[in-house]
Amino acid sequence: MDNILHHLTTCLYRSGPHSQPNKRFIACFALYALISVNAHAIVKGGPNDYYSTDQWTQQYLNSVNSLHLVPAKAQATRGYAAAPGTKIYNIWGEIDFTLRWFPNHPGGLQFMSKWLPKYPHPPEKDVEYYFQKALNYRPTPELRPVDATVRVLYAIYLHKQKKYQQAQEQYESALSIAPDNSEIHYNLGLLLVERKDYPAALKHAQTAYTLGFPLPGLKNKLKKAGVWKDIPPQKQQP
Repeated sequence: MDNILHHLTTCLYRSGPHSQPNKRFIACFALYALISVNAHAIVKGGPNDYYSTDQWTQQYLNSVNSLHLVPAKAQATRGYAAAPGTKIYNIWGEIDFTLRWFPNHPGGLQFMSKWLPKYPHPPEKDVEYYFQKALNYRPTPELRPVDATVRVLYAIYLHKQKKYQQAQEQYESALSIAPDNSEIHYNLGLLLVERKDYPAALKHAQTAYTLGFPLPGLKNKLKKAGVWKDIPPQKQQP
């Protein structure tokens, strides 16, 4: 109950001097009713599964997005050049709230990996902390294809940090969960080109294009390196 009341207070506090109090109060009261009456469907304080099809979890996810993640993204994009009276958000606080309630939130993880290093935050709660928390979160006994997303996002972050071996491990982990995902094959191929492992890069490139990936960038890189080979035509079925 304390957590519910805290969130209601936070919701009401976010109304700025130019907001419409009645509408804000109604929206916050609706949120309070949702999570108090249907708390059985939501783990208060998290973690909750971003991919859950439970209607109450999805409604709460929508509230987290609209009250925390979306305004934080808008502020980070425009900086502090906001109109007078506009609410100033604590970027780390909004990231932490979002990923505490939904650790595997792909939009939250993308936003976190890009913007968290640019804003003050507790040193122990860095980019690695939130990715490890997402990797350790297991909402279902068996891994699902959607669970590859966290690993792909982490791999992309590591790739940008030039931590190539760690990035490759995450891409390969993602493929073990979703082996027919063309985007994972494509991104791993790009990484392998940078590592000059051209045979492996070619293999993943051909798989990605066979699965229908549309972008030609990987193919062009392999052509430039002189190692591209056209995909062999599939054998005709008798």
